[in-house]
Amino acid sequence: MKTIRVIWGILGVLSLTGGGIFAQGIQQTKGDFVDKFRQLDEVLPTANSYRNAAGQPGHEYWQQKVDYDIEVALDEERQRLTAVETVTYQNNSPDSLSYLWLQLDQNRFRADSRANMSRTFRGDSPDDDKAARISLGQLRRQHYLADKQFGYRINSVVDASGDELSFTIVGTLMRIDLPRPLAPDRDVEFSIDYSFDIINGEIMSPRGGYEYFPDDENEGGNYIFAISQWFPRLVAYTDYEGWTNKEFLGSGEFTLEFGDYQVAITAPADHIVAATGDLANPGAVLSREQRERLEQAESADRPVYIVTPEEALENEREGTSDTRTWRFEAENVRDFAWASSRKFIWDAKGHQQEGAEQELVMAMSFFPKEGDPLWSDYSTEVVIHTLEVYSRFSFDYPYAKAQSVSAGFLGGMEYPMMTFNGPRTEEQEDGSRTYSLSEKRFFIGVIIHEVGHSYFPMIVNSDERQWTWMDEGLNSYLDAVAGREWDPDIPWGVEPRDIVDYMRSRTQVPIMTQSDSVLRLGSNAYSKPAVALEILRETIMGRELFDFAFKQYSNLWQFKRPTPADFFRTMEEASGIDLDWFWRGWFYTTDHVDISLERVFEMRMDTENPDIDYERLRQQDADKPSSLFVERNRQEGLRTWIERNPGVRDFYDENDQFTVTNKERNRYNSFIEALEDWERETLGRAVEEDKHYYILEFSNKGGLVMPIILQLNYANGSSEEIRLPAEIWRRSPRAVKRLVVTDESVTEIIVDPALETADADRENNYYPRRIIPSRIESFKAERSGGLSRRDIMQDIKTELKTGDEEEDEDSDN
Repeated sequence: MKTIRVIWGILGVLSLTGGGIFAQGIQQTKGDFVDKFRQLDEVLPTANSYRNAAGQPGHEYWQQKVDYDIEVALDEERQRLTAVETVTYQNNSPDSLSYLWLQLDQNRFRADSRANMSRTFRGDSPDDDKAARISLGQLRRQHYLADKQFGYRINSVVDASGDELSFTIVGTLMRIDLPRPLAPDRDVEFSIDYSFDIINGEIMSPRGGYEYFPDDENEGGNYIFAISQWFPRLVAYTDYEGWTNKEFLGSGEFTLEFGDYQVAITAPADHIVAATGDLANPGAVLSREQRERLEQAESADRPVYIVTPEEALENEREGTSDTRTWRFEAENVRDFAWASSRKFIWDAKGHQQEGAEQELVMAMSFFPKEGDPLWSDYSTEVVIHTLEVYSRFSFDYPYAKAQSVSAGFLGGMEYPMMTFNGPRTEEQEDGSRTYSLSEKRFFIGVIIHEVGHSYFPMIVNSDERQWTWMDEGLNSYLDAVAGREWDPDIPWGVEPRDIVDYMRSRTQVPIMTQSDSVLRLGSNAYSKPAVALEILRETIMGRELFDFAFKQYSNLWQFKRPTPADFFRTMEEASGIDLDWFWRGWFYTTDHVDISLERVFEMRMDTENPDIDYERLRQQDADKPSSLFVERNRQEGLRTWIERNPGVRDFYDENDQFTVTNKERNRYNSFIEALEDWERETLGRAVEEDKHYYILEFSNKGGLVMPIILQLNYANGSSEEIRLPAEIWRRSPRAVKRLVVTDESVTEIIVDPALETADADRENNYYPRRIIPSRIESFKAERSGGLSRRDIMQDIKTELKTGDEEEDEDSDN
C-alpha cells in the first residue's frame, strides 16, 4: 500500500478532498489533442429567421401546402389502378417557382430504374471449387420484372383550364413546367390522369401491393390490396434544401407536404375498404347493422366486430362484378393510403382522450381469417396502448381514427391513420390456428412501432429521405418505452448492450449518413439512435429533464418539418445541459464506448508522526512476499550463520530501519508548531478519519466519451455507486485519473455495472480483473432464446409416447 505525502498549502487541502491535482491527469502527446467537447454549432446550419438558435420554428417559418382530390378505381381482376387527381399547390415560400417536382414512386419497379440498375449481387463469386449461387426467389423476381412493364402510365397533365402542361419524367420523379412562375402566396391547380399495375407483394416485397390467396373457395381466389405510394405526390420544397428531389432507391422513405384530401375509391362491392381519413358516405357503403356496431364500439370495453369472422368467411366465398365507391376526407395529413379486400374481418374500439381537441379516437383493425386468433385478441388493444403512451410523451393524437391492417407480405409500414402489419397464424390439421411466442412478440412490437409512426414522422414531419433516424430512431426509442410498459419481458433491442456488436463492427457508418448509403439500416437508423436516447434519458439527463425537453420538441414541431439541428438544439435549450459532445460522438462518428480501468493505487494518509507512520511502514515491509530462495532454505531446515552463532550481535539486531528516535519526534513537533491553525485542524481531521485513498487510472479505448459509472464493493460487504460526468474527459479524452476517497476498504471496482453506456469490452471494466464467460458460452445462451420460436400452442397438443411406442418408431426408422 502506498502513502500520500501531504502537499501543504491550498493544494494540500484540495488534494485531500478529491477535487484538486489528483482528480484528473492529462495524458497526451504534444500536438495530438482532440476536442471531444468542441461546440456543435460549428457544424450545424446557422440559425436564421426560419429556424432559430433555440431549435424552434423561427418567426418567418414557412412550409408549402398541397391539397389532393382523387378518384381511383381498383380493377381486382387485372390488379390495376386507374385514377385522376387534381392538385392544388399553395406556394407559402418567399420564392417564385418556375416548375414543380412530383414523386413517382411506382417507377422504382421499372426494370430500367436507377434502383434496379444499381442493385448489387451479394452472393459469393464462383471459383474452381464451387459455383455462384442465386436463389429461386431472385430468379422469380427477375422473371416477374421481365414479363411485365411496371411503373406509372401518365396519360395527361393539364392545368385548371384543361390545357396541357409540359412535363419531364426523371426516374422516380416528374417535373411539371409551369406556364408562368408561381409567385409567393399564390396557388396553382393541375390534374394528372394515370394508371399502373399493382405489385405482387410476395414476389417483390414492396411497401404496398397485393397479396393473393389462391386456395380460397371463391373461384380465382381472393386478394388483399394494401395500397401506398400510389399517386403522384409533390416533392417537398424546403427552406434548408429547396426541392428535396433525390431519387427514390428504396431505403430512403418520403419527404412530403401537409394538405387536405378528398379521395373516392371505387372497389368491388363486396370489399371492405380501410383508408386514411374519415368515411364521408357510411350510409352508402355500410349496412345499418355495421353502423350500429361502430356506434357501440365507441364506448365498448373490448373491441367490437363490425364485420364478424363468420361474415368475412361467407363474403370471401362469393365474389361479385358490382362496384361501390367509398369516399374519404382527411385534413392536414402528409400522405394517404388504403386497403381493400372481401376477406377483411373488422373490429373497433373507442379510445377516449379527455380534454383533447379530438376526444374520441376509433382504434380499428382489418384482417383475414389467416390472422386469427392473434389479430382479434391483440391488434386493436395494442393500437390503443400505443396512443396512450405516445401521447403522454408528446401530444394528444389529433385524428379521429388509428388503424392496423393485415398485409402478409409486409413486416410493417406506416401512413397517416393507417398501418400495414404482417404477422399471421398457422393453420393446423385439426383446423385450429396457432402461433409461437416469438411471433406474438413480433406482432405486438410491429403494431406499436408502426402506430407510433403516426406521431413521427406523420405529424412531426421530418425528412425521411435524408435523415432516416429522425423518425425511425425516435420512434424506435418510444416504441420500446410503450413496449416495455406492455410487457417488459419482450426483448425490445434498445438496451445499451444490444448495440455493442454493431458499434464496434466494420460496417458501422455515422447515424447522420443519408439512408441509401447506410450499410446496415436497422442498426444504424433504428437501434443505435434509440439506444442513444435511452442513454440520454436514463443515464445522462435523467427522466425529468429528458421527458420535458422531448415533449417540447414534439410540440414545437407538430405539423412542421424539423431538421437534426432543431432536435439537437431543442433538447439542449429545454434541459439546460450541454450535449454537443454526445451528438458529435454518437451521431457524427463511428467511435464506440470502451472505458478501461487500467490501474488502481490504494493509499493511506501519512500523519507525519514517526511513531505512527514508521510502524505502518514496518508492517508493509513484513507483508511483502518472502524470497523464494529463502523460503525453500527454511523448508529444507537450513539455519542462517547468525542463527548458528547467536553471540555475534550488535545494535541493529534489535533495531531496524523503522526504529523511531527523538530526532524524528523533535522534527515532527517542530513541524506541527509551524502550521497555521487551519492547516493543523485539517491535518488532525484527516489523521483522525484515516480514510482510504485510491487513484484510478482510466483509458478511453473506444474513442467515445461517456460518463464513468463506478460500483465500489467494500470489504464489509456493502457497495456504493459513483457517477462521474462525461466532462471528466474534456481536457484529456484518451486517459484520465481520478482520486476516490472512501471510509471503507475497497475490494473491487466495476465500471458500468448496470450495462447502461454500451461499453464494448466487459473484461477491462473490472478491477481486479474477472474471468469473463467465453464467446461459446455466450452463443449458447443466445441460442436458448430460440425456445420462444416454438409453436407451443400446437406442440402442447402432442401426446406423450410410451416406451413401446418409441421403440416401434425407432424400428420403423
